[in-house]
Amino acid sequence: MDKTKTQQTWQHWLRFSAFTLAGVAMEGSTPTPHTSVVPAPKAKKWRTVS
Repeated sequence: MDKTKTQQTWQHWLRFSAFTLAGVAMEGSTPTPHTSVVPAPKAKKWRTVS
């Protein structure tokens, strides 16, 4: 692999990781639209087949 290809790969990776981290940080900073917690419905038991 020549030097320019390696450099391009690193630059691409750095841009992608910065974009991803910025997205995660922005998503974590936004308030949730609903604050009430709704419990999940209980799981149904599977019927046993004889």
